Amino acid sequence: MLEANGQYYQPSGYNTTFDFKGQSFEEYIDFNRRKIRLARLDLNTDYPEIIIEANSPFAWLPKENLTEKKRGVLLVHGLFDSPFSLRDLGHVFYQQHFLVYSLLLPGHGTVPGDLTQIQYPAWQQAIDFGVQALHAQVDEVYLLGFSSGGLLCIDYHLRHPETPIQSIFALAPAFKIRFLAAPLTPCLASITPWLHKRKENNYTKYRSIPMKACAEIYKLGLRVRKQMQAQAKLDVKLFMAFVEADQVISSAFSRQFFTRYATEDSRCLIYQSPAPSEHDSRIHYVEGFFPNDPPYVLKHNGLPFSPENTHYGLRADYRKEDRGELLYNPRFSDLAKAVVAFL
Repeated sequence: MLEANGQYYQPSGYNTTFDFKGQSFEEYIDFNRRKIRLARLDLNTDYPEIIIEANSPFAWLPKENLTEKKRGVLLVHGLFDSPFSLRDLGHVFYQQHFLVYSLLLPGHGTVPGDLTQIQYPAWQQAIDFGVQALHAQVDEVYLLGFSSGGLLCIDYHLRHPETPIQSIFALAPAFKIRFLAAPLTPCLASITPWLHKRKENNYTKYRSIPMKACAEIYKLGLRVRKQMQAQAKLDVKLFMAFVEADQVISSAFSRQFFTRYATEDSRCLIYQSPAPSEHDSRIHYVEGFFPNDPPYVLKHNGLPFSPENTHYGLRADYRKEDRGELLYNPRFSDLAKAVVAFL
């Protein structure tokens, strides 16, 4: 376990903007791996390469192409997370012979202090690059984002309606965060830099929360909500999945967004217990309560992780629960099957 270190809360000087100037995704991966080596403070452990690998963007090339058209998916992780968070879902696409690209959003993968100077256009620039790089390699592009990553995927389509996107997979999209002071975060960020300072003992994500990062995702969510008010429908197929008991994002708003804006061929998977009566045939429910001893409820952070995940799953190298919250999804297979059925 890493002891609290003041250096974690200062910008590293390497990772507050999108400053990649190359062309290929392979160059982008190498560029970010060098940043991570320079900026991380925990590489003097027994497993530095595991830490670097977990935080680095990656590319998985399909072993073979079984369809007439080459397909690719861009994975966009959430706030405070790393590319590791979407490896399990990336593998689902890889098994379907997709080219899989995964981004590292600016400010992430190094030290949480890098998010104290972040601005959301840097995240937009990263996804712009990722989509462009993927389009150069495949015929059909799919986007998949978790939490803030899901919001960024929707935002990308709204900013670039001319760019063909086959489908968007938005998992627990951060349209609206469950934080009463969220509208105040742009002002609070200049007064108090940190919402929480915590011991950084999880090498796959930040535990400390900079106020500036909260402010930027609030501003981006507000931008997307305002843009959607002017539209009748989101003119792209949307697969949405979220947890009713989500403690981070507003599941009620996610449901409203899907009901109002999703096309008829879109689908939504909700983890909720018990399942309510539902008149929208596009929405399906999965059990979200697990009566173990003690009982556990699936919440925000566990949604994208399989029970086989090496860091968060049943045989994890990180703690398995936190105040009754599962850090993996016992019904991940339902999510995986729904994703494949939607392709």
